[in-house]
Amino acid sequence: MDPVNPTPSVIKGSLFGIFAFFCMAIFGILTKEASKLGDAIWVSFITYVIATLGIWTLSLPKGIRALQSQHYPLLIGRAVIGTAASFLYMLSMRYIPIVNSTLLFNTAPIFIPLLSMLFLKAHIQKSIWYAVALGFIGILVIIKPGTDILIEPGNLIGLLSGIALAIAYLLMKLLTSTDTGLRIIFYYFTLGMLAQIPLLFFTTSHMPLESVLYASLSGIMLLIAQLGLVRAYIYAEASQVGVYQYCSVVFVGIIEWLIWGKAPGWLDFIGFLLVGIAGIIIIRSGNKK
Repeated sequence: MDPVNPTPSVIKGSLFGIFAFFCMAIFGILTKEASKLGDAIWVSFITYVIATLGIWTLSLPKGIRALQSQHYPLLIGRAVIGTAASFLYMLSMRYIPIVNSTLLFNTAPIFIPLLSMLFLKAHIQKSIWYAVALGFIGILVIIKPGTDILIEPGNLIGLLSGIALAIAYLLMKLLTSTDTGLRIIFYYFTLGMLAQIPLLFFTTSHMPLESVLYASLSGIMLLIAQLGLVRAYIYAEASQVGVYQYCSVVFVGIIEWLIWGKAPGWLDFIGFLLVGIAGIIIIRSGNKK
């Protein structure tokens, strides 16, 4: 078992981070397969039920004191908005290739500076604004905005998932100075699961056993990914871990190519590159600050 305050290690932090983002890629693939066969609402709910059961198994033996917090509004906000981000990500995969969905989901670092300035009154460095502009150019290259965006809204849904994830990250940033990673994950999955129960009444779709299996496995992968990120942040700064966030896009692209023989177009590659560079610049600039 690692000590409470282990010696910082960029290598260990990087390895845990890459592993976590690989798990997120598998989560995306499994979710896509589950959504092909079953309703997206049920897929999301089952995913969170499995993840919640897993985090309960890890958290409850530590006692109720380990789950007590002074910041329940932030925990609730992070859980609801984080769950919305994941659901929008799942939904976008119904309309656009999973690589595009994953990239748009991971545009969160581009939106964080804007949201930080608007809501936290943070001072943003000039280099970050250049990176934000570069990131938005990449987004435009990927989504190719036009009149058909309302007819085929997958890109718009994917972009909304990235914005929601950015808000969830900001709330988590406020929480990490006072609450443990395990506590934040506990409330994220538990409240996220409960928030989805009312949505189940709006769907009567039958869930095939195969879809339930895929959704259950995606819940396991989502939990492992969250725990992996917590371990990564123990050994390294968030900015040092965050540069590997776009690995999930690469992993998804490789898996999709190997399984389904699909590869993004050249314009998509250019967009991926622009967004990835922008995100890394923003994350590294945050570390220097």
